[in-house]
Amino acid sequence: MSTLEQDIAHLNFEYLMLARECARNNPMEAAWRFGVDRKQIEEISGYSVEKIRELSGIARTVITLIPMNTPKNVSLASHAALLTFSKTTNLGS
Repeated sequence: MSTLEQDIAHLNFEYLMLARECARNNPMEAAWRFGVDRKQIEEISGYSVEKIRELSGIARTVITLIPMNTPKNVSLASHAALLTFSKTTNLGS
């Protein structure tokens, strides 16, 4: 495994561990922070460390990066929250 693949696997592992803990402790926050729906939250919260390790090694990134062309006079945090808001409003469905 190349260094790049190792780095991606490590980042995937850390990201999925954070997502799992957030999904277990505060599902609504997990939906907002990680841009996932209710079904995905339930699935992620049930992942074992072994499953996370397996998913981490797929050699593709799990993390989704959103474009950040922030308009003037809008904070980066506010802009990011607005970009992901439409995904989290579908939780009731």
